[in-house]
Amino acid sequence: MKMMLITAIFPILLGIFSIDENKINRLKTEYGSININGKFYNLDPNFKRGKFSVAFPFIVKRIFEMLFGGGDERRMCKFEFDKFDRRIYDKRNPSNKITWIGHSTFLVQMDGVNFITDPIFSAKAGPFGNKIGSKRYTPPPFEIENLPKIDFIIISHNHYDHLDITTLKKIHTLNPDVKIFVPLKVKKLLEREGLGENTVELDWWDEVEFKGLRIIFTPTQHFSGRWINDSNETLWGGYVIIGTKKFYFAGDTGYFFGFKLIGDVFGPIDVVCLPIGAYEPAEMMRPVHMNPDEAVKAYLDLRGKIFCAMHWGTFDLSDEKCDEPPKKLLSYVDSLKLDKENFKVFKHGETIEW
Repeated sequence: MKMMLITAIFPILLGIFSIDENKINRLKTEYGSININGKFYNLDPNFKRGKFSVAFPFIVKRIFEMLFGGGDERRMCKFEFDKFDRRIYDKRNPSNKITWIGHSTFLVQMDGVNFITDPIFSAKAGPFGNKIGSKRYTPPPFEIENLPKIDFIIISHNHYDHLDITTLKKIHTLNPDVKIFVPLKVKKLLEREGLGENTVELDWWDEVEFKGLRIIFTPTQHFSGRWINDSNETLWGGYVIIGTKKFYFAGDTGYFFGFKLIGDVFGPIDVVCLPIGAYEPAEMMRPVHMNPDEAVKAYLDLRGKIFCAMHWGTFDLSDEKCDEPPKKLLSYVDSLKLDKENFKVFKHGETIEW
């Protein structure tokens, strides 16, 4: 009986307690968040945003399309959907699962705990109650009411396509005790929307335990802002979540040396969710959005096992055609002679066990 008990709990102890705390403390000291005069900065001292000479005409073109139409050739993609059955998330059958809902939204079950990443079910990603903003050209594979019970939400940063107040309020209404984990300085926004009581702010390398899982907030290379006058006033980042297995979610990011830092401490990581879209025009996007080749490099740095592609095929954010990112991803994987079985390009609504 004792041997059976030891056999049962050993993987849990191994997963939760095998991380070197001294290494995490060193990372906090050497690679903690940087805030100067109320503005956050990326870790790379040479980081520069994309060229204004490229960004300005891109933004003007997008505003013109928003007002008068256009750009349909980028969005003319027909994607397959998988039928979602919430019963597979029954906690009496707590195998680890992950479902791609679209963009950066994954529904995940780890050790019987359900959480969702950067949830957005809205038709537009933008201000004024989603009345304006980037259009969603691929609808969610199911209604928000079909979600199973959600224990917690992780938010990577405050951009509208990652922090959608409309969606958060609906999830909270359906799950009044849901916990929301956000980067530093984001809680104030949620407090204004009546969600502050459920919200926990995290700095880079901060760690909390929730329902038996360890949640660690980690650096990414990106920026924040919801209006023209609040650039970088709130932090951005990704998450490592540790139970009997390990899960990583990047949110939005450019490629940077931080992936190797994370992989050295937390790797190997069973599932890594990495963005592969919104990379054109490269002169504007590359500092803050990885292309598929860079996402594979990040996966290798993280010492990932299963690569879950995200941040493509859902919202009109950039100039590449909507179905280009996964093609480039798998082509690059082929060129490196990596095992394609480890690189998952989901159908919208598709679920896998891990």
